[in-house]
This record gives sequence, structure tokens and C-alpha cells, in this order.
Amino acid sequence: MIAALVGIGLVVVGLRFLLVPEAAAKAFGVPGSTSGMDAGAYFSVKAVRDLGTALAVFVLIAVADAHTLGWVILAMSIIPVGDCLIVARRGGHPGLAYGMHGGTALVSVAAAVLLLLA
Repeated sequence: MIAALVGIGLVVVGLRFLLVPEAAAKAFGVPGSTSGMDAGAYFSVKAVRDLGTALAVFVLIAVADAHTLGWVILAMSIIPVGDCLIVARRGGHPGLAYGMHGGTALVSVAAAVLLLLA
């Protein structure tokens, strides 16, 4: 179940941004510091976004058919594409921008296609 792995990965990332935000930001590919109120707010928003997205994936796994889940994951693939562009444009490491975020986008699209063909 690739979709379940996507959901679990989002839970891990979301919890990491809540519990160890500076390390999570660095691993995400952007500089991070919780010394300013804005940075802390950003980290919390990022965590909630990831946890909410994971919850949506788990709900769809439970109540929807594979085709519906495929369309939703395909639509959600814009998130890692956006993350890739943000990290790349903000001077983040290219390996994180394209390898991690771009790779996540490709895996999301591949999972969506497999679900749509099921």
C-alpha cells in the first residue's frame, strides 16, 4: 500500500516539525531557527499541513475506492512540487530540492497512476 506509506511519511514529517523544528527545517532544505516568532509559526503551520494531509490519505484509504484515492493523491502531488521549487529558489541544497522533494512528487504521481489503473 504505497498510499499508506505516503500517509505514514507525512505523519513522521509533521511530528518532526512539531517536536524538533530546527532539525526538521534543515532536513527539509531550508534554514530554520525557532528564535523568531515567525519561524516558530511557520514550523507549526508546516506540521499541521502534513498531519492534515496524512489524515486525508488515511480517511480515503478507509472509505474510498482506489480510483478516488488515485485522483486525490495526484492532486496532492502539487505539494512536493511546490516544496521542491521553494527549496530550490531559496538556495537550499539541490539534492534536497530535487532528490527528496522532486522524488516525492514522482513517487506520488506514480502511486496515483497505479491507483487510477487499478
